[in-house]
Amino acid sequence: MLRKKLEKFSKVTALVALSMTTAQALPIDWHGVFGVDTTLIDSFRRVKSTTANKPMSANLGSQEIDLATGADKASFQSYIFRLNPHIIVNDSASFKAEFTSGYGRGGFLGDDRAVDGNSGNGFGNALYVQNKSSGSDSLVINKAYMELYSDTATYVVGRQSSHWGLGALVNGGDNTWDRHSYTRDGLTAKIKIGNFQIEPYWAKIDSSGSLARTTKVSEIGTALVYDNVDRDIAFGILYSKKKNKPGNATTDTNTTTIGSGNYALGETNITVTDLYFKKLFGNFTIEAEVPIISGELGNVYNAQSVKVNSKSFIFETGYKLSDSWKLELNFGSVSGHNGSTTGYEAMYLNPNYQIANLLFRYNLQAINDPSNQNVYDSYMTNAKYIKFAGVYNSDKWSWVAAVIWAKANETAKNGQSSYNHTNNKIFTAADTQSDDLGVELDLNFDYHWNNAVNIGGSLGYLFTGDYYAFTNDPNSKNKTENSFALQLRTSVEF
Repeated sequence: MLRKKLEKFSKVTALVALSMTTAQALPIDWHGVFGVDTTLIDSFRRVKSTTANKPMSANLGSQEIDLATGADKASFQSYIFRLNPHIIVNDSASFKAEFTSGYGRGGFLGDDRAVDGNSGNGFGNALYVQNKSSGSDSLVINKAYMELYSDTATYVVGRQSSHWGLGALVNGGDNTWDRHSYTRDGLTAKIKIGNFQIEPYWAKIDSSGSLARTTKVSEIGTALVYDNVDRDIAFGILYSKKKNKPGNATTDTNTTTIGSGNYALGETNITVTDLYFKKLFGNFTIEAEVPIISGELGNVYNAQSVKVNSKSFIFETGYKLSDSWKLELNFGSVSGHNGSTTGYEAMYLNPNYQIANLLFRYNLQAINDPSNQNVYDSYMTNAKYIKFAGVYNSDKWSWVAAVIWAKANETAKNGQSSYNHTNNKIFTAADTQSDDLGVELDLNFDYHWNNAVNIGGSLGYLFTGDYYAFTNDPNSKNKTENSFALQLRTSVEF
């Protein structure tokens, strides 16, 4: 045992020595983010019932969120952590990375507690006051890539992030509290010609099944942007093809049953066409993004390959009243699926792209099932929405007050095949569902303590729409209840 410990210590010592030598030879620029928040969600199930009626975990078509050990109030504290080293090798090359821990760039306070190394020791009473890390959290490498600079282009090789347009579909996660980062393992060439920026890329998305060609998932595409700062206009297109080979079994799904029984999508061939536009007219700004997904999506319904045809229209506008005040009007539509088993039309936006403090923001099923789901895996889908906001900024303070209205594009219709966008299930409707998602009032503030430290908070009050009362049982209906969320947070950027 001692010999093993000495061997392990010698390896660590060698690694530290190597790191020190490298640090002396090459300049390293360290950046990163660490933040902690506390969140309270009252009536997270959005129905009046305090007992289980038709929970979603046992009913394909229901919108009823499961009770969390008998409670309908949620309270959790989470942290976000990312460390971004930048090593300048020479004038022609550099290395960049992002290190974090856990899933979603962090975790939850209290998710790594242990009393000693043997989790089943039965010493809970004797060691009750002893708090130690279980050692189960591992280091996650979100990004690791090199940039090679030449006269004609910049080449990015490795695991890299990508961002396009408003970030509705492809979002690099550069904001402080962004939990996810859209990444690819591959090669990108960044070419600038006048006002045009061209970025062709190739990426290997998955090779975990085997190293054979028959199981790989790959993506190839290009981004083209015209950006003229003198005329305050920018527009472009992202065009990509993503394919599964027929032997791939790691991209699985289950739209037909509850619980186990996932099956592979199999061979796919989809095309992403994402349009972007931005224009400034004095104090008025308008931005728009239109992502479209088409092609063969594979074995969605465990029968045969079906075609996907999903789209979204995202608009963000703003009018600057003064140096401190601004009005914003954002609106859009994200397609849903009508329940047909001959195609698929729903689009799920990137989880970083959110419009409200409560509506769409949280995966509420994860409150009762945190071991298998994550509360931040929540996606805008199947909605028309309008958001009006007033923004105030000063040297130390930022305030945003907003009202959001939303309506579902697709709902269940009695006697027809329908689709539950919350749990990804096809079902036959026994009742008709309302399309009213609700109206939300939001308030956000941030206090900029200094250039690195920020303290903030947010409040969201949702006047819940009847969409969430649907149980797919006309004899066992729910009544909606308004819900609110309160969050306090602090972060440091370096």
